[in-house]
Amino acid sequence: MTNNATFRRSVHIALIILTVLVLVSGLGIAYYRPIEALTLGLLDKTLSFQIHTYLFVPFVVVLILHSAMSWILRNFRD
Repeated sequence: MTNNATFRRSVHIALIILTVLVLVSGLGIAYYRPIEALTLGLLDKTLSFQIHTYLFVPFVVVLILHSAMSWILRNFRD
């Protein structure tokens, strides 16, 4: 795999993982009882809020990176 393909795949996977975590933690804040039951008590409202807060900056950075990926790869070719 080339460096560009590896970079693209890494950004896509990171964005998918962060999106799922942000959605689940957001649901854990809004609908904490069902999410707490589904996660067997692991994800309560407080932990969901903390995770959601801490993931904001990494999510935005990876989202911007994903949006600007074609520009980045075009300007920084090997």
